[in-house]
Amino acid sequence: MSTARRFDVAVIGGGAAGVAAALEAARLGASVALVEAERPGGSCVHFTCIPTSILLDAAEGFVRARELAVAGVLAAGETLQLGRANDRARALVRSLAAGLEAALRRARVEVVAGHASFREPGLLTVAVAGELSADAIVIAIGARWEPPAIPGLPADRLVTPDVVQSWREPPPSGLVLGGGPSGGVFALEYATLLALAGSAVTLAAPGPGIFAGFDADLQPLLADLLQPLGITVVTGASPLRAEGEAVILATAAGERPVEAACVLAADPRVPSARGLALERVGLAPRDDGAIPVDEGCATAVPGIYAAGDITGRGMLSSTAAVQGRVAGANAAGDRRRARISAVPILVHTVPPVAAVGRTASDAQEAGIPLATATLGFEGTAASVARGGHPGLLRLHADRRTGEIVGAQAAGPGAHELVSAAAALMQAEATADQAAALVAWHPSPLELLAEAARRLAG
Repeated sequence: MSTARRFDVAVIGGGAAGVAAALEAARLGASVALVEAERPGGSCVHFTCIPTSILLDAAEGFVRARELAVAGVLAAGETLQLGRANDRARALVRSLAAGLEAALRRARVEVVAGHASFREPGLLTVAVAGELSADAIVIAIGARWEPPAIPGLPADRLVTPDVVQSWREPPPSGLVLGGGPSGGVFALEYATLLALAGSAVTLAAPGPGIFAGFDADLQPLLADLLQPLGITVVTGASPLRAEGEAVILATAAGERPVEAACVLAADPRVPSARGLALERVGLAPRDDGAIPVDEGCATAVPGIYAAGDITGRGMLSSTAAVQGRVAGANAAGDRRRARISAVPILVHTVPPVAAVGRTASDAQEAGIPLATATLGFEGTAASVARGGHPGLLRLHADRRTGEIVGAQAAGPGAHELVSAAAALMQAEATADQAAALVAWHPSPLELLAEAARRLAG
């Protein structure tokens, strides 16, 4: 007779996807176990999104204070104090993690400490804790960091974001490697942080652009926005080897040496199901390590769902949370689908950058004819109220149906604009409907309504 503790739903992994799945299944009345080897919150809360966002919030405040100092409004220091910013981030992360654990307790989710693996369908073995059985299981184990090997580079000069979060002082120079599953988000953010902290920063992007969410013709704009921070952008570049203090980049124009006291692999994540013993339930990951799922986050094996980085789709916490809620609900007996194409990507650069949905090249590949409106921030009331900074909004709609299918923005208020556009996309709104948006004045959202009016014609 089995001594396994029984639950309606078991969730493997306590990151953004796992916590969302557990809370949603519990909200629907299921008994839920959340298996996590460390503290709930995962990489997002403890190492990536949250501490990074806290650090960049401080960086944005520093830039704003410096601008006001130039105007004689207040006095500000000359450099961002990285060590103190990291201290603040750690304290805030501890507070958020404690709140997350309290939310799980209130929802009556049982958090089980340990590493889980499949013994058979519906049955998990958890190291130290014993066995759990469940009617449905959600895999939300996430990803692992796999930094590139650079010949000649000492191990202590190749760092990941968690190392940056422990620094008291920035290095004199740094090479930030772009790309990765986030489409360049973390590379842009950490290049900004290091530059504002006083490092001489080079950003090496493997492709023709530095942020996958923007149309090709807008990519030079992003480089222009980074230039005042002192960031040198090299596109179509990858590291070949290190020679002394320099790292040699391979580019279309030939080899290019870059002085780099450190090399930051900003987003070297790969989906990882190591240790789960998936073969025992007949579930095989793809060659890249990801577990394929349908729109309901169901895998090929009945009763097993997957959400978050392990699915290889998006690999950002906002996407993970959407998938987690859908997986948790469906594991508890509901029927939902995850519309991750309408999940916004918000990049905490200074100024901010954001995107959602299709780019022009995506639409062309999918055979979607686009109607496009592009508006500049200059001269608008919202821009003047925030200091007169430049920026732009681009809105894409399907020319046949009028439905909004994508948005891109850079500059103050970019996050608000794209978040609102994402909400319209989730509602499958048309440009005609978006044109009726009423925004407070002065606000960036006025620009979104104007772009929609231009699309509506």
